[in-house]
Amino acid sequence: KEKRDDVKEYILLILLLSFAITLAASGKGAEFALGGIKLWAAAILPALFPYFFISAALGKLGVTEKTALRLSPLMLRAFNLPGIVSYALFTSLVSGFPVGAKIVSDLKNNDLITETESVRASALCSTASPAFVICGIGAAFSSARFGIALFFTHFFSSIIIGIIFSFYKRKEKPAKKAREKAENRKTADNILYECAYSAVISVLVVGGIITVFYVVTELLSLIGALTPIVGALTALTGDESAAKGLVFGMFECTKGIYALKAAGATKTAFVLAAAIIGFGGLSVIFQSLAYLKSAKIKTAPFILSKILGAAVNAMLAFVIYPLFF
Repeated sequence: KEKRDDVKEYILLILLLSFAITLAASGKGAEFALGGIKLWAAAILPALFPYFFISAALGKLGVTEKTALRLSPLMLRAFNLPGIVSYALFTSLVSGFPVGAKIVSDLKNNDLITETESVRASALCSTASPAFVICGIGAAFSSARFGIALFFTHFFSSIIIGIIFSFYKRKEKPAKKAREKAENRKTADNILYECAYSAVISVLVVGGIITVFYVVTELLSLIGALTPIVGALTALTGDESAAKGLVFGMFECTKGIYALKAAGATKTAFVLAAAIIGFGGLSVIFQSLAYLKSAKIKTAPFILSKILGAAVNAMLAFVIYPLFF
């Protein structure tokens, strides 16, 4: 095991050095990094910070445990999860990636859900926000209907993924009731400071990961590493814009969608956009893993859920598209 870890470290070191040398040689490093930071500051920071702060405050006050108890029967029957996870699901649906993963990790760290329940919850509570899908993507394709249809596709796909993962270690006993945890919770001495600190650190982590993947994507595109993949997908789809969108979307969701918009609001673009959102891109996956790993939640099932999410989103999009267009 130690030898395998050493090999991984050497491979990572070589890759990082290679990227650093290439960036230095191209002279584009600062430009790419600035582009990633601008994307984070303009689109991500204002959208996520309030939700990170509010979710931290509600967790400190114990509000989530007390209010979610009423939804326990529904959550248990549908997703084999306690009612407390309904808060993570609702917030994920409203605010998008990676807020759901952050809240699930908080629930796990506070011993409000078990390790098995945290795996199920991480698969369920990983969704794009309606603002991003309906407004952002709809505006990109100059069609509000396109965005609305895409959001319904993504919503139903998320429910299906949650039901599928409800069978993960289904026979395991549930956690202690959230009511007991809420009653025993100690009030924080300085809630405002702790919540602000937690929210700031969270958005900075997200911004760092987004910038890294933005730089990597731009660099790979610059050196032509993505050209063969784009060429193969172009031959398969018959549309270079669709191929570029899918390839870029594998790394960063937003960048992929904006590359895909050149294909127009076609059925192919709709299906590929749904797949990109379902997968989230490596950037979103690593943003989520940053929180899941901190709570020692298994990451392999989560990654599997994102791959499965891309497939389910694409299949649903293929069926739903004729209903809207």
